[in-house]
Amino acid sequence: MKIAIGIDIGATNTKIILATEEGRVLQDLQIRTLSAARSGPDRVDELLIKNVRDFLNDEKTKAAISGADIVGIGIGVAGLIDRKNGKIIKSPNIASVDGLPIREIFEKEFSLPVVIENDANAYAYGEKWVGAGMQKNNFIVLTLGTGLGGGHIYNGELYEGPFEIGHVIIEPKGRFCPCGSHGCLESYASGRAIIDRAITSLESGVKSSLADCCDGNYYKITPEIVFHKALDGDNLSREIFREVGHYLGIGISNMINIFSLEAVIIGGGLIGAWDLFIEELTKEAFKRSFKPYVSNIEILKSTMAKDAGSIGAAGLLFRKLSVNRGVLN
Repeated sequence: MKIAIGIDIGATNTKIILATEEGRVLQDLQIRTLSAARSGPDRVDELLIKNVRDFLNDEKTKAAISGADIVGIGIGVAGLIDRKNGKIIKSPNIASVDGLPIREIFEKEFSLPVVIENDANAYAYGEKWVGAGMQKNNFIVLTLGTGLGGGHIYNGELYEGPFEIGHVIIEPKGRFCPCGSHGCLESYASGRAIIDRAITSLESGVKSSLADCCDGNYYKITPEIVFHKALDGDNLSREIFREVGHYLGIGISNMINIFSLEAVIIGGGLIGAWDLFIEELTKEAFKRSFKPYVSNIEILKSTMAKDAGSIGAAGLLFRKLSVNRGVLN
């Protein structure tokens, strides 16, 4: 049995898995990215490698891979990728990895072939490989996490280029974005946007039960706290998620009008709040899209939100090996 290591490096968490050629996950591990990123790029290198080695040396992992052949490592990372040279050009939400030659580092350390891709592109490939997009050939994937990523499957293949839907401008004079611009979609529809909206509202005197959280320290509010307050009926929290849906709908309508999509698949760490934003999202997306384009389009919830990025990264490694074998043959 051949298996690949799949790694999904997000702004908040990093997921490591072992996957078979059929996309079945044998073992997984989740660690905090931020604790490494705050220590600088050298420390990120060390911690990522250490965590992969610890993962492979774990007794449960050893049992899962007994008799198997680890054929390579697929890595998805949030940011702009230099695929040719295997480097991270820029990561708006993990600045400490900018310029990191991650492929070279991992190939040297593990003596295995390595493929590197943007994390949302890897997520999209995972959905096409074994997820909600298996039977579809033209769709986009949006990943709602700390930031907002996007990937595109066109004619059944992954578009291997930047698909930075999170940095499409929605409000020209809008909120500042860590990418350096203003009014990016990510600044209105992401985990960071939810926190920013909650803090600015509370500071301006908006009444909300969020004010009682974290001993009154607004800066400790998390998207999870806003989510639970929304479920409890807090008006501000519910409005924040409606706003997320509103802006996502606008962004999606632009993608529908450009690509005439079959589907939009939404996943990522905030997918648990689906019921709080999907109605507003669908209303805005369909209202603003060319009517002939929306008659058959589906807005789908990811069926594999937990592991799609890391599975997709592993799948891209298998694809690379398959293409190489084809070239050699």
